[in-house]
Amino acid sequence: MRKTPHRSLLLLSLFWLLVSCELPVEQNPYEEKLVVFGNLVASLPIIDTVFISLSYTIEEPHEQEAKWVGDADVTLTDGEISFPLSPVAGKPGRYLDTTFSHIIQPGKTYELEVMWRGYHSRATTTVPDTFTLQSIPSSQWACNGEPESVRAINLHERENTPERVQLALMNRDWSSLAMDTVVYRDGECWSASFASIPLFILKWEADYEPGLMRIVSLALDDTAAHAIVDTSLSAAAFKGPMYRDENGNYYRPNPFVWNSKQPEQPINWIYFNYYGPYLITVVAMDQSIHDYFQGDPFQINQYVLPDGNIQGGYGLFSSSFARPFLVYVAPDTAL
Repeated sequence: MRKTPHRSLLLLSLFWLLVSCELPVEQNPYEEKLVVFGNLVASLPIIDTVFISLSYTIEEPHEQEAKWVGDADVTLTDGEISFPLSPVAGKPGRYLDTTFSHIIQPGKTYELEVMWRGYHSRATTTVPDTFTLQSIPSSQWACNGEPESVRAINLHERENTPERVQLALMNRDWSSLAMDTVVYRDGECWSASFASIPLFILKWEADYEPGLMRIVSLALDDTAAHAIVDTSLSAAAFKGPMYRDENGNYYRPNPFVWNSKQPEQPINWIYFNYYGPYLITVVAMDQSIHDYFQGDPFQINQYVLPDGNIQGGYGLFSSSFARPFLVYVAPDTAL
C-alpha cells in the first residue's frame, strides 16, 4: 500500500517562507462551535457527504474522532422547498439526501441549516451557472528561438456521456471512450517550469464571474508501469518529490489539482504524472471557495482560521459546476 507523504515534507519545502516571514502571534479566544463542511454539485443529486462535528481545541487529539455529531437536524432549502439530510448509517457525522431525488439547480441559492443541542449553524451558497469550455490553438511559444505552435484538441464532450464514462471506469476499458492524444515531451522547453510550453490550452467563458476555477487532472491508469519518472530538480520543485511504494516503484500523488482565475489556462507537464488516459474536470467554484482559500493557503499558522461562511460555526458550505473531458497522454517516441 502506498504511504501518503508526511506533512512535514511540505513544511520543509516551504521553509524559505518562514525565514523571511514573521507569523502573527495574536490569537482569538477559542469558542466551541459546530464544524460543517459540504459541497453541492450543479445538475446532480447531493452526491457529496455533509460532514458535521464539534470543534476541537488546539490541544485536543482530533484523530480519536470523538466529536462527530450523528443526530443533528440538517435541512437544505432552495427558497421554495426544504428537505432533510439524513445521517449515514454506521458513519457518525455524515449526512446525505438518501432519496437522491433533489437535483441541484445551476444559478440557484441554497441554504444549509444545522441544529443540535442548542447549537445553530447556517450558511448559503449560490450555485455557479453553466459555462462553455474549449481547447484553443496558440502560436505564441518558442523553444531556443524557434517558434512552437500548440494545437487545439477535441474534448469530445458530447460523445463521452456520463453513463459511458462510468461504465468505462467500472470495467477499466477505455476503448469505448473518445479522446484526443497529446505528447508529453521532456526537456528545457517542455518540462522545466510553470512557463513551459503546454500540451494544450483550455479556454472557458461564462456570463458570470466564478469565484474560482479548479482543474482536476486524474490519471485513470496510475500504475507503476505508466508513471512518468522524473527525479530532476525542476520536477521536485514544481511537482514535489517522487515517492516509492513497498516494491520500490516510483509514483506521485493522483489526482493533481490546480486553482486558477485565468479565462485561458495552459495545460502543461505539471498536470501529468502518468502516461495514458486522463479524466480532466474543469470546475467553476462559488465565491465562498475563493474566500476560504485566501489568506494562509498552506495553513502554516494553525492559529489562523480560514475565512469560512458558516454562521454560528466553522467550516465551509460551497457549490460547483463541473465540465469533464478525456485526453490521452502519450510518451515522446522521438526520445
